[in-house]
Amino acid sequence: MQYMIESSMNINDEVLQKELSQTSNEKMKNIVATIQKEQNAIIRNEHSYELIIQGVAGSGKTSVALHRVAFLLYRNKGTLTSQNIWIISPNKVFSDYISNILPELGEEKIMELGMEEIAARELEGVCKFQTFGQQVSELAVSNDQSLIERIQFKSGIDMVERLDRFLAEMSESYFVPVDIAFEGVQIAKEDIMSAYRSAGNLPIRQRLDKTASVLTANMRDENGEKITAPTAKKIKAAIKRMFTSLNLLVIYKDFYEYMGRPELFKYKRTKVLEYSDVFPLVYIKIHIEGTKGFDSVKHVLVDEMQDYTPVQYAVLSRLFKCKKTILGDSNQSVNPYSSSSLQEIKRVFPGADVVELLKSYRSTIEIIGFAQQINRNSRIMPIERHGPCPEIKKTNDSSDEIAQIKKIIEDFQGSEQRSLGIVCKTQSQAERLYQEIRNSSKAVYLLDFSSDKFHEGIIVTSSHLAKGLEFDQVIVPFVDAENYKTDMDRSLLYIACTRAMHMLTITYSGEVSPFLN
Repeated sequence: MQYMIESSMNINDEVLQKELSQTSNEKMKNIVATIQKEQNAIIRNEHSYELIIQGVAGSGKTSVALHRVAFLLYRNKGTLTSQNIWIISPNKVFSDYISNILPELGEEKIMELGMEEIAARELEGVCKFQTFGQQVSELAVSNDQSLIERIQFKSGIDMVERLDRFLAEMSESYFVPVDIAFEGVQIAKEDIMSAYRSAGNLPIRQRLDKTASVLTANMRDENGEKITAPTAKKIKAAIKRMFTSLNLLVIYKDFYEYMGRPELFKYKRTKVLEYSDVFPLVYIKIHIEGTKGFDSVKHVLVDEMQDYTPVQYAVLSRLFKCKKTILGDSNQSVNPYSSSSLQEIKRVFPGADVVELLKSYRSTIEIIGFAQQINRNSRIMPIERHGPCPEIKKTNDSSDEIAQIKKIIEDFQGSEQRSLGIVCKTQSQAERLYQEIRNSSKAVYLLDFSSDKFHEGIIVTSSHLAKGLEFDQVIVPFVDAENYKTDMDRSLLYIACTRAMHMLTITYSGEVSPFLN
């Protein structure tokens, strides 16, 4: 035993400083030795059915959430197992990065799922779709205002309310009953409508089946005989035909006609949806066809909450009817056109308890101060830990910038630091830079959307994939006025800079980004 602490007291600054000044690892660290008072309150919270954690960059929110899982598993032995807890995580690399926390705390790994896996499960056989990563990559290089408008329209809290209004009206107006008269059977359209309305709390397909089964249960033909199974089947088919359309894509297209905005629905390619259409369609599918749900899940963690829209939360609330821990940072959205604010998430989960984590334990005061100049809305509070000031390196041209990056890599390799993140704005920039520097060291790795492992050493990646990760040292390249100029670029630059624990270097050629003036 190297040192001991009294767990009922605040952790001594000396212990915290000792841990925070250490170099990073290829896995997220457990924080048992340094749990702070406000983190401990979240970990031991047993009463909240839905808990929203708004935590600034480096506040330990993901680690706190995982320690909370371990605590709940310990407190509910016999009724809760790791198989009953699922995490909605942003990507496979992040899943690998956090994979050691629960085993270190004596618990088994929990099930992990991505939003796109949920969508693929729900829309199997219906259509294909663009991924979130593809949408972010497209927006990073495009200034298509009609695309931005489509995304913004479908990403607000109003979208859920519009869909609910449409679905309520569609459920009535699409069902047009007519009298049934065949094979000695007579059913008046008024009786059909009455049975349909009585089954009003079911998804449409089940509602139509229930309508048919209620009408045929005690039915007799003109001879007083019970109707045969083939006749009952014909009645069921006839009632189903009374509904205008059960085709999900037709109904979804009708929604935009109903809204008077048909131009807002546009396929990416033939039968391939834009990402912003995916979860509105899943929401309609649940209303029309129902869903199997995830009944065995008793607790779900949703990470990177700011990157999911209110419609996605409305879908999650219907798929996972269980306790939830939802965490993220509203200042770290990779797509500000579709991000959710804390207030919007609260409207989907009005009974949720909200806690804020404002202290950052990751970065030095100098790095945090620099990041706050980029995003002035950030309420991030650094703890008292100092290091070198971030450097902004002006280079003569792109080849000189590559040479400067190689020089920083060389210095890193001669240091005691273990991880260097080179965080580009887009994945295509990361891939090009990787090709330029891959021979600088054997320990250079490219992190892309197909990656499933986080490596120690030198990582080249995009802001999107770097979210949630941390590095001893970070280089943010190509921070010129052309590359970083929009609101989305500001958010991506903030994310990139707040990955750094001890050292941060910005490089550019030409004119510097206005966010660094």
